[in-house]
Amino acid sequence: MLAGVAPDHAGSGAPGPGARRRRRRHARRLSGRRGAAQFRGLHRRTEGLRGEAQAELEGPVSVDAAAELADYAREVIAPQAADLIRSDDFPWQIWQELGEAGWLGFGLGDWGGIDATPVEMFDTAAAFAEAAEVVGLCSSWMGHHMIAGRVIAEFGSEAQKEAWLPDLAQGRISPCIAISEPGAGAHPKHLKTRAERSAEGWRLNGEKAWLTNGPIAGVFVVVAITGEANGRKSFGAFLVPEDAEGVTRTEGVKIDFLKPSGHCGLKLDNVELPGEALLAEAGDAVETVLKRFRRVEDCMGLAIKAGGMAVELRRLAPLLEKEQAAALGGLAADRDLYHAAARQLMADCGGDPASPEHEARLLALRRLGRRLQNEVNAMKDAAARADPFLDLLARDMSEMGKIALRVDAAKLSKRGAAMIGAAG
Repeated sequence: MLAGVAPDHAGSGAPGPGARRRRRRHARRLSGRRGAAQFRGLHRRTEGLRGEAQAELEGPVSVDAAAELADYAREVIAPQAADLIRSDDFPWQIWQELGEAGWLGFGLGDWGGIDATPVEMFDTAAAFAEAAEVVGLCSSWMGHHMIAGRVIAEFGSEAQKEAWLPDLAQGRISPCIAISEPGAGAHPKHLKTRAERSAEGWRLNGEKAWLTNGPIAGVFVVVAITGEANGRKSFGAFLVPEDAEGVTRTEGVKIDFLKPSGHCGLKLDNVELPGEALLAEAGDAVETVLKRFRRVEDCMGLAIKAGGMAVELRRLAPLLEKEQAAALGGLAADRDLYHAAARQLMADCGGDPASPEHEARLLALRRLGRRLQNEVNAMKDAAARADPFLDLLARDMSEMGKIALRVDAAKLSKRGAAMIGAAG
């Protein structure tokens, strides 16, 4: 059972006989891949494969796993989509099955998961979102991978990676990144959670909010102030087990979209941690965790949006008249361009659009995504017939587009002001 999962929640929303038969069929199909993956892991450890030979061996396994995940999503998740998109209860059974199949370990091949490049991760995420039809669940899936693969795997010590990544790769636990705070958001200037040196190592005090996957997390990556000099704060990132003494989940702000993804707050009351809880390799956590994670998350989020928009157009088509075919076709072409441009950005930046060029492309794609979603909403609202599921999906897609909206607007305004100043 996943850490943080209450026993009376396990198996809630039990599927009918058809879904159970599909699950058994997937289990039989997966048995061969699991054996291949286990052999691949053993072979890599004993022979030390590297470079081109290793990539040649790993590639097909990753592709097969991505295709099997999409098949599972179509056959097991999509038939429940109408309930999941309305549900306040997280689908523990589905999450456990994803973990048992290895589908919560993409990019964690060295730790018992599935090897995947950033582009393969993008393709997997887009296909998963299009097949599952529930972008809230897909966002939880993406967050699990981004924190495990792009934070803990990249900034953890060998001991930290050994302690956490095997369980994360198999979905036995899930991670949650804890940056935002009540009334402060994620702006470093306003964060108050502190980590002070203690006899044990570190003592954390503070409160966090808006924690995606917080209700199911077994480990939190907590960003906290570690010092202050000349009015400038320094920050560290800490691995905090959910069962550490002094850690309490709080209800947090109610979020009525992107269901069934769960959110909560976190209170840290004199939480004692050993010195090795600090992600020392992360250095200044504002740069390496807060800002970098936001970029990485935004870039991978384009895949979820591309997949979700494909579902919207598929659901929208039966509601329209023949006279609207050209408009729908144009919107579909624009979505394909958005998808291709986002995938190319992922290939060019390796998942972290840190350079000015890559950041500008990310900003343009996020802006384009909002414009396309506005067109979908307008076409949906003008349709002669309604689709309640499409209404909820469009709501979720619109809310995803609002993330970092003010930050994006400020960047665009700054660019425009510079152009006006240069012209004057």
